[in-house]
Amino acid sequence: MLARRNWSAIIAAAKIPGALVVLMLGLAGVMQSVPTRADRPDFDVIPLTLDRGDGTLIALEVEIASTPLQQQYGLMFVTALADNQGMLFVFPKAAMRSFWMKNTLIPLDMLFFDEAGVLVNSIADVPPRTLSARRSIAPARYVLELNGGSMARFGINGVARLLLPDSLRSN
Repeated sequence: MLARRNWSAIIAAAKIPGALVVLMLGLAGVMQSVPTRADRPDFDVIPLTLDRGDGTLIALEVEIASTPLQQQYGLMFVTALADNQGMLFVFPKAAMRSFWMKNTLIPLDMLFFDEAGVLVNSIADVPPRTLSARRSIAPARYVLELNGGSMARFGINGVARLLLPDSLRSN
C-alpha cells in the first residue's frame, strides 16, 4: 500500500478533484470489506448439550465461532441447518452482545448465555436479512444460534443452560 504522501503526489499529478478521490477511495474500501460466500472461514464442529431447564437434555452439533473473522461471518450465506445444528459464538469474556442478520438467509433463534452457561435471554424467530440489532439484556459470553422455531420445538424456556465442555470454558 502506498504511503499517504505518495497518494497525494499521484492525485496532484493526475489533477483528480479531491471529492472524486474521496469517493473512489471510499468505494474501494467498501468493495474490499463486503463479505462473500467464498470468503466464509472454516469452523470447527463440536457436539454440545443444552439442558432446556427441566433436566431434559438436547444434543446439538454446532459450529464454533471464536475468532473475530468467524464471528463476523457467523451463519451468513448458510442456506439450511438440520434440526439439531447451530452455531455457538464464544467470546473471551461476558459483555453486552448485539447481533444482526445481514446476509443471513434463514430465520434464527438467538440464545444469550452468561459465563456459567446460564440463559440470560433469548429472541425467537429472528427474520433473515435484517439489520435491526438483537441484543442481550445482560452480559453474555456465549450466543447460540439455532433454526428459527427451535426454541419452541425443543421446549427451551428461561432457565435453560449450556453444558459446556472444558475446552470452551477455558477460552
